[in-house]
Amino acid sequence: MKAQFTFLSGSRAGQTDVLRQSPIAIGRHPQCELKFDPDKDLDVSSRHASVTRVGDLWVIRDLGSTNGTFVNGKKLTQDHVLVTNDVLRFGPNGPQLEFTAIPDARATPAPPATGFERASGTVVFGNPQEAPSAPPRLTPEQLRSPRRTPVSGPGTSTKVRIEVHRQTKRLKYTAIGMFLLLILLSTAYLWQTAESERRLTEQRQLLLGQVDSLMQEIESLSSGSEGLRTALDSAQTVAEQLKHQLAEAPNDATKINELRRRLDAAMRQQRTLAGAAAVDARTIAAENRDAIAMVFVQFPNGQVFTGTAFAVRSDATGGLLITNKHVISDTNGTLASRIGVVFNGTPQNFRADVIRVHPEADLALLRTTVHRGFPVVKNLADSSRKVEMGEPAAVLGFPLGLDLDGGQEWSSQGVAATLTLGTVSRILPTLLQLDSYGAQGSSGSPIMDRRGNVIGVLYGGQAGSNGRIIYGVPIRYLHQLLNAQ
Repeated sequence: MKAQFTFLSGSRAGQTDVLRQSPIAIGRHPQCELKFDPDKDLDVSSRHASVTRVGDLWVIRDLGSTNGTFVNGKKLTQDHVLVTNDVLRFGPNGPQLEFTAIPDARATPAPPATGFERASGTVVFGNPQEAPSAPPRLTPEQLRSPRRTPVSGPGTSTKVRIEVHRQTKRLKYTAIGMFLLLILLSTAYLWQTAESERRLTEQRQLLLGQVDSLMQEIESLSSGSEGLRTALDSAQTVAEQLKHQLAEAPNDATKINELRRRLDAAMRQQRTLAGAAAVDARTIAAENRDAIAMVFVQFPNGQVFTGTAFAVRSDATGGLLITNKHVISDTNGTLASRIGVVFNGTPQNFRADVIRVHPEADLALLRTTVHRGFPVVKNLADSSRKVEMGEPAAVLGFPLGLDLDGGQEWSSQGVAATLTLGTVSRILPTLLQLDSYGAQGSSGSPIMDRRGNVIGVLYGGQAGSNGRIIYGVPIRYLHQLLNAQ
């Protein structure tokens, strides 16, 4: 028995996969048997669902996916037996597939022997596989005997009894096979139901343990940071509500998954608060904010955008600033026709020029001329600085650009940078991930450690995270850009 999946929509629309193995893992992970595009089919989880063969049936199960699994428009809450033409959807707006069960080809068995056959004019009884022997030779006395015993084949009634016996035997085996299959399916269903209940109970206990740990961390932060009292009290209330709801929730996968998502959000908030408690935000802002500048860029088509830059070198005639490559160029790589920078706390717009861009990383180096120079950031971390997961971080920039309250009055009041706090949540050789905040206009902001040293440059964020998961270029690429000849 094979399973055929026809892609009706999504990045693989029009393609067909025929699979025999069991189970069949479905998702965006490279090791899944039924794969979706990891960059385009974003409604599909890494390991979204599985299809398992039970006898001649195929059973689909959701693996705790983020967006859920749907069969013929109905969301799965338990295992489901698939039939041909079932339409599967992964997420409410995700890609669709059509399922088809393909039975294995079987050879047609030859009809059983009737128990007799004729060979060389002689009737032969017994094992039909034995070759018929030649007629026996008769002695002269037998030839002279006037009497011979006639030999005849089975009559019509005998043939009927043989055929009835054969058909009854086949029906008996068929009935036994169906009965065994029914027992097997019933046992598999009961086992899967019990296994599902066990897993949900284990998940509930795991989440309760995480909530207890979260509450302890919040309590420890509250005792050491009076300034964060209000935010921490709010986080404590959310944690207590989650604990109560987890304790009372039924063993329902949808409800457990919803509570897990809420717990993940609460833990991200706690990490941000932990980072804020460990950073001297006032000192970082005082030592670095005057080196932060809003970047105004105008492209040949007349469109104007804003971003962030920060000064790293200065002398009596001007100096150098760092921003993102995508801030000063469009998607085709065309540079802006005009670039201006306005430093924090001032309304004066200075012309800037692009010196060079990094060939790999999203970084650009600008030069501007300012009489008597301008402030620079306190310090750039060394290129070999090893950032640790969980360490606090601060970001100084202009999220939302001029769209914040008072932003349109910048020409009279001056621009004002925003300080946000968070923690480093993931580290890759080419990327820093923070649980913090960023938005359009933040691109090019410096990412600083608890001592105010620049450890990276913000360039974007995760879609769908409401700006709470942001990404930065590590410091070593900034040094490469500065030292390039």
